[in-house]
Amino acid sequence: MINKNLYRQCPSGTLPYQIRAGDTIAAIAPEFNTTVAAILAANPGIVPERLRIGQIICIPRTQPSEAPSCPIGTSPYKIVSGDTLASIAGRFGTTVETLLTANPGVIPERLFIGQVICVAQEKPVQTCPNLNSYVIRRGDTLAVIANAFNITLQALMNANPGIIPEALYPDQIICIPEAPTPLAITISLRAKLLTLYRSGIMFKAYPVATGKPTTPTPIGTFTIVNKQVNPGGPFGTRWMGLSKPHYGIHGTNNPASIGTAASNGCVRMFNHDAEDLFNLVSIGVIVRIF
Repeated sequence: MINKNLYRQCPSGTLPYQIRAGDTIAAIAPEFNTTVAAILAANPGIVPERLRIGQIICIPRTQPSEAPSCPIGTSPYKIVSGDTLASIAGRFGTTVETLLTANPGVIPERLFIGQVICVAQEKPVQTCPNLNSYVIRRGDTLAVIANAFNITLQALMNANPGIIPEALYPDQIICIPEAPTPLAITISLRAKLLTLYRSGIMFKAYPVATGKPTTPTPIGTFTIVNKQVNPGGPFGTRWMGLSKPHYGIHGTNNPASIGTAASNGCVRMFNHDAEDLFNLVSIGVIVRIF
């Protein structure tokens, strides 16, 4: 607790703040709806790179009229670790140029955790004409993706007009042209296990939840006919629809159910497993349930 006498050390219109481990001026500023420049002005002689635990600095009080506001049609967004303007633009279905226009003065290379920027209201997630999508992960390149799906780099670029190969970003959604695939899936209802095969050789295996006795998972051979990112609710973060109408393989908002007979007939996976499988399989992959 800060001693009341410390208030006398700070000029009128400011509040005392005691430095804690890990504090930086850039991180403190957004907590008090102020700016780095305003804090430095209130603390002449302070050296931002030499803060020490227990040091008292003065924070300008923010009047209600000074609180950050965003233009109509945009909403505030607080920067978190790993954010870039490109990744934020992809997440909200906008562009870096639009973000810069809505945030004059923002320097893309100097974003800091806790910084608040204005972003356009979120748009619907991109869908592909053939319902065959892929979500970019860190380290991906178009050449590697094309090879994984047995298509040419040119075919992949043709399916994604306007894509910039050198500017891919995590969570960006791209469309994958259909092509013959060496992958196949089996799902054992008894073992509660989904197994992925490549050219007949077991490649990966994932635990799953299957249908309840009253709403069983259908037995037979099907194909994946559509894919969706972030369907939400009980379907979790990924959906892979089967040729059996109304059934699919998907994530879940109830991870405790994995390994049991708990669904209404669909095959549930942990979200991180569903995301992994989603990026490996394409439309047309055979799914045998037994």
